[in-house]
Amino acid sequence: MPPRRSARAPPKVPTPPPAATPTPPPAAKAASGKPPLSKARIAAAGAFAGLKPADILKRAKDLGMVTTENVTKTVTHLISTQTAVDDDAPAVRRAVGYSVPIVSVDWLEACEKDDEWVDEAPYVITKGAAPAPAAAPASKGKGKAANGTAGTKRAAANGTAGTKRAASPAPDVKPAAKKAKKADAKADVKTEVKDEAKPEANGHGQKLKKKDTVVPVDDGCRLIGATVHIGDDGTIWDASLNQTNASNNNNKFYRIQVLKLPGGKFTAWTRWGRVGEPGANAQLGGGDVASAIFNFEKKFKDKSGLNWANRLDAAKKGKYTFVERSYEDDSDDEAEAGEGEAEVKEEEEYVPPECTLSQPVQELMQLIFNQQYLQATMASLNYDANKLPLGKLSKSTITRGFQALKDLGELIDDPTLAQSKYDTNFAAASEHLSNSFYSLIPHAFGRNRPPVINTDAMLKREIELLESLGDMKEAAAIMKAERPRDTIHVLDRHYNALGMNEMTPLEHDSKEFKVLSQYLVDTRGATHNVNYEVEEVFRIERQGETKRFDESVFSSIKSDRRLLWHGSRATNFGGILSQGLRIAPPEAPVSGYMFGKGIYLADMSSKSANYCCSYITGGTALLLLCEAELGDPIQKLTNASYTAGEDAKRQGMYSTFGQGRTAPLKWKDAGEATPALKGIKMPDTSKVKPGDTNVDGAYLMYNEFIVYDVSQVKLRYLLRVKM
Repeated sequence: MPPRRSARAPPKVPTPPPAATPTPPPAAKAASGKPPLSKARIAAAGAFAGLKPADILKRAKDLGMVTTENVTKTVTHLISTQTAVDDDAPAVRRAVGYSVPIVSVDWLEACEKDDEWVDEAPYVITKGAAPAPAAAPASKGKGKAANGTAGTKRAAANGTAGTKRAASPAPDVKPAAKKAKKADAKADVKTEVKDEAKPEANGHGQKLKKKDTVVPVDDGCRLIGATVHIGDDGTIWDASLNQTNASNNNNKFYRIQVLKLPGGKFTAWTRWGRVGEPGANAQLGGGDVASAIFNFEKKFKDKSGLNWANRLDAAKKGKYTFVERSYEDDSDDEAEAGEGEAEVKEEEEYVPPECTLSQPVQELMQLIFNQQYLQATMASLNYDANKLPLGKLSKSTITRGFQALKDLGELIDDPTLAQSKYDTNFAAASEHLSNSFYSLIPHAFGRNRPPVINTDAMLKREIELLESLGDMKEAAAIMKAERPRDTIHVLDRHYNALGMNEMTPLEHDSKEFKVLSQYLVDTRGATHNVNYEVEEVFRIERQGETKRFDESVFSSIKSDRRLLWHGSRATNFGGILSQGLRIAPPEAPVSGYMFGKGIYLADMSSKSANYCCSYITGGTALLLLCEAELGDPIQKLTNASYTAGEDAKRQGMYSTFGQGRTAPLKWKDAGEATPALKGIKMPDTSKVKPGDTNVDGAYLMYNEFIVYDVSQVKLRYLLRVKM
């Protein structure tokens, strides 16, 4: 049951304050009671105009501030950029996890000007806010106390050391004055899901939004010293084109770049061939930049049928499709490399840092952030990571992929659209739409003919691919933050990037462990033929989920809270734990979801375990136990309904109960496991095992529970299971 990602709606830009008043005289500053600059501990991350993070840290040092390469619990300020915050850069995530204020470089400049600690509140950067002018910052985000953060520490769970942070507020992108009302909370979450479709700003449409971004030269290019040309207006002269044609067994790529060569000459570099193979290449142009750009635009028009200026328009039938790439990771690499060079002393011998995590948490991080498993997952789904690596896959490309599948889903549901909408027959229309999807999302079929997507089963497989790519992209971004001579152990770095409030392994002889393990074992479906060995049970809490629920409408409705299962590939958990369970975006085909777009949960563990694909990760599966507020009453259905979500809301209900033929027959208060679960229901299998429900007309073999708002779910436990 792979989920989707959501993003907060950007706040309204507040009105800039009046012009700054004159700086008070020195005597007044001395009496201000502000902390000395030596108390500030500064980190910097992002791509700054004309500056590197190392330059900023040097200026902070010159003021007497303490500087550090990494964002840790002792950092008082992270100096960053609006783009880095909007893009959820790894350093930004760590800052949010530690409740460290994120400020613009204008704050440092103000400290330099006044030669004292300046109030950071006017300089705080929040997601979606408009950039503030230096003299009068427009974004007064919710500031956090400089040292009022809690870091990673050992937490006991029935005597076992774990990893836990003190509760801290959820990352809030809204101005402090705009506190959400409970009645509005549900609408806010809906907006989060819809806004997920917005592409990241940097390089959108091959237009540079950040300076100092590194654009990689085509992998097949052997021209020493060549660099990709970026125009004065920020245009990135780099085009990746794909074309798939199932009938002709075509699965081709075409790469075009304007390259600047040593000595000042320019060329239009082209390389083409079958996806997965090196292909052929050529250079075009007379050596000057105008000639190279002319040949680039001509070749782009020849292959795509579009003018370069209209590259984001819909792809032309029978032509190549333009695939937008992301360059964010390369920019981060450069910034972090420069930062590291400034921090490491040449004479000092490097001593690898020790890991502070408990052994079970260490092993969990090794499972989730495993490059071999990521590659195996992509290969199993036929995704061509060589053509478009996770780090280069843009959110807008995933969104366009969902839209292509949505068109396919509508055609599969209503074959008459082939004639009325596409003016052809079903076979030709489904092949055309399949070709469009494969051209956007590169697949590796070798020399085999690309299959035409013309059934619900094939459609769901491709939906799973896109959902997994979204989650694995998050894991890859976290892993990308690793660097040599790090002062934080790599596993600590991975854990910190997740932003968890708690991840505590339970004692195996504790009642909490035993009750939850019994729930797992006793709810195996006879048709699933699985056996479990429980390796670990982690009590978990995602930052902000409790606050999100408390501020939502669901905290005040008639309650029916249950402890239910959710399964997904282990490689998806970097995204799930850092971003939460998500709902499919508007572009996703509704036909891919039996009861509409929502978060799918189960009361039979093996129902969820089937989605874990443990064969890829050495027989190890990860299963979540989620607290879900279903509401009372709940919509009960015995057959699939793609409009279940809308139907439930129209009736004043908040979730759907897809009734199965086999299910737990009795429920109990989960407080039996631990007082923290009091008031939540879980199956009572101590005396009565799951059996026949006797529900008339039940189509499903097992129950499914679907909620339609992310605020209805809190992650409570993560089970590591050998299957």
